[in-house]
Amino acid sequence: GIKAKSAVEIASQYLEMAELYPPPSYLYIQKHLRWIFRSSLQPENDPLFNASDWKDWRVKMWSFLVRPYLRSVEQFRGFLALYVQQSGDRDRVPDSILRLVSDVTFGSVKKAGKRTAREV
Repeated sequence: GIKAKSAVEIASQYLEMAELYPPPSYLYIQKHLRWIFRSSLQPENDPLFNASDWKDWRVKMWSFLVRPYLRSVEQFRGFLALYVQQSGDRDRVPDSILRLVSDVTFGSVKKAGKRTAREV
């Protein structure tokens, strides 16, 4: 049968469209990515998941996604690369994201916004 698309695949396609047809505000992208990743980063049916446990990569990623300095498609692609890196799930990850995974850090994603702001 046909395998359902992963959150990273859906989000990557979404970012391609957001690049071609920019939304009025980066908040649209942020909210849509939160919707796409909610079940992965805030699992409701996982009894071991604790939303207050900052050692859990999912808690860090969920919190990072709402930071006001994430404002560009480049940064949101960095978020996807971080997700792949932190989750360890490299199944069906688009090349545009996979090439970023080995070097990406929370800091590099944050700094990408400063670089983008200066270029504009």
